Amino acid sequence: MGLSVTTIGRGTDVRLSDVACTLGRRDRPFPEVHERGWTIALVRRGSFRYRSTKAKGAHVLRAGWLLFGTPEAEYECSHDHDGGDDCSSLFLPEGVLPDVSRASGVACEKLLAAAPALPPLPRAAALLERARVRGGVDLDELGYLVAESVVEHACGVPIAPVARHTTHVRRVHDALDRIESRCREPLALADLADAAGFSPFHFLRVFRSVTGTTPHQYLIGARLRLASKMLLDTKRSVTEIAYEVGFEDLSNFMRTFRRVIGSTPRDYRRA
Repeated sequence: MGLSVTTIGRGTDVRLSDVACTLGRRDRPFPEVHERGWTIALVRRGSFRYRSTKAKGAHVLRAGWLLFGTPEAEYECSHDHDGGDDCSSLFLPEGVLPDVSRASGVACEKLLAAAPALPPLPRAAALLERARVRGGVDLDELGYLVAESVVEHACGVPIAPVARHTTHVRRVHDALDRIESRCREPLALADLADAAGFSPFHFLRVFRSVTGTTPHQYLIGARLRLASKMLLDTKRSVTEIAYEVGFEDLSNFMRTFRRVIGSTPRDYRRA
């Protein structure tokens, strides 16, 4: 049908895909249905008209704009030009956006009524592009960070700062111990949140409030600290160390090590 979808990566529930459309102005639109979840898609190239049963009228989406699709909405896309379009599409489970909207004090009904075409949101676009091009991200964490930007814009209400309680620091430090001791493992946001007794988004907010960083960023830091020690204390190859400390891609390890440490692993070892 002139439409191809390629999965780039999966989290526990979140999925990131490349969507390429080759349809043009002479092609008739055909009905489609969003999955039972939320869709946030960044238009990377081209433009198209989006008409949904849950939104009035047709909405034009251009390069840089975001498509905000609601669960199980029926829709169709049409084009005023030839050449099609390309999108990066993030699928989020049904509970993600309501969880984020509760933090901002906005009823989920307002989200369901939001326009499906959102003008450029630089933070959300940057997160999606980095995940698509470089990988090495926690897609579940990415999903909540993108959803945070979308909810703030769609509802016109900033996300309220998380309320700090006396138990938060203790629970976050328990999570830090868990990350440090198991950093070689693919620790998921949902698992860390469950162990801390929080929903994933609330855990992300509390963790960020206490540490100033996100769980995945802290996990990457723990892996790099371990890798630095192994580079100095062992004669194992850089490739062996990269996989041993939990990186699934050597190029991502090399790039991340240089960005954070300031040198390549080999130069760090020789210094």
